[in-house]
Amino acid sequence: MVRWGHALALGLALAGLSCANAAAAPAGGGRVLSTRASPRLLKPGRTPTISGTLAGPSGPVVGELLELQASDGPDGRFRDIAHTWTLSGGRYRFAGLRSDHDLRYRVIDIAAAHLAGPVVRVLVESPAYPSLDRVLTAERYLARRAGETAFAVVDDRGRLAGRDVHRRFSSASVVKSMMLVAYLQMLARQRRPLDGASRALLYPMINSSDNAAASAVLARVGQQGLDRVARQAGMEDYQRSSGWWAFTQVSAADLARFFFDQDALIPPRFDGYARQLLSTIEASQSWGIPAIARPQFSVYFKGGWLPEEGVVNQAARLERPRITFAITVLSSGDPSMDYGEETIGGIAARLLGRAR
Repeated sequence: MVRWGHALALGLALAGLSCANAAAAPAGGGRVLSTRASPRLLKPGRTPTISGTLAGPSGPVVGELLELQASDGPDGRFRDIAHTWTLSGGRYRFAGLRSDHDLRYRVIDIAAAHLAGPVVRVLVESPAYPSLDRVLTAERYLARRAGETAFAVVDDRGRLAGRDVHRRFSSASVVKSMMLVAYLQMLARQRRPLDGASRALLYPMINSSDNAAASAVLARVGQQGLDRVARQAGMEDYQRSSGWWAFTQVSAADLARFFFDQDALIPPRFDGYARQLLSTIEASQSWGIPAIARPQFSVYFKGGWLPEEGVVNQAARLERPRITFAITVLSSGDPSMDYGEETIGGIAARLLGRAR
């Protein structure tokens, strides 16, 4: 393969061939340029090969200079990246093409009025986020923490991992995120707008975790409304509370799935409002996951705590371009609120590769 580093020799060859062959091969001169990529899906660190054949009316074209071009996206401009010559049988081959993202390639026969072969796409398989190594690091960290603990991750490919992911805990105020969805679904079913009265309940319930507002919301949606959301989210370990809503039983797997699928559960016309609420919780309650993940990620979350039970919980959906995943950390028997917050922050730091 000849690259742009051979600028002088290549420039002379291009000029000579273009002049000599343009008349002989106007508008492609009946030539056919085939192109294929192998592999079409790349593992990280691997390189593709672009190859094919050039044939004319009389058969294979040998000794023709071809140009390889690449583009970053469907609307991106193609740029020259390499050159090579056709060999016996009209065969050509470009190898050692490195890229860490998806690319489109095409081959140009410059001497034949810039005849372009078909566009082929090569996809780069990105590793799951968070990686398995980070999940295992978080597991080892959690095993050393006091109390009963669990965490779950639904990675950016929708796969569940974690430690004690199906152990049940009291939800505390994390269940308010489910109440929010249940209320917005109720409005959508009733074809009602998000009026001032609704905002006066939902905002304090999420922003400052107001318990009276949460009780009022649950009274309106009913326990069946909360149960419906749990079914829709596939919360297999969910159990309704027989008393106060804060003792709703959930698992880390349940809440990670719920937050991962949250956008699909919220009626589309209320999605922006819900995302705004869950991403602007007051600063005093934005410990743990958002404190670690921001500003690299947009974080939509809800925390909860029951001091008398030593319960400190948090669940979140994290987003940035091309990556969306969910984290839940649940605990009971924490020595203190600060200790529980530190546990959640420690899990988040290890999953995001920021542990010290």
